[in-house]
Amino acid sequence: MKRLYLDETELDTWFERDRGYVVLSVSKTQEPLLEFWDEAVLEAVEDGFLDQKNFHASAYDYAVHLGIVQVP
Repeated sequence: MKRLYLDETELDTWFERDRGYVVLSVSKTQEPLLEFWDEAVLEAVEDGFLDQKNFHASAYDYAVHLGIVQVP
């Protein structure tokens, strides 16, 4: 479990036709913490884990919820 603040992470998204990718990573190292591909992106949005209005904060909150990230 990594101790990280939201501003120590970054989010990258990629969408094209029926493909989608969302990744939350550590800013300094680019180490991925949480990744969603294709249908998993849609499911995470539908299930309320990812908010399309703020993918970054919602992905960070979900990583905290899963125990991947711990708030310092």
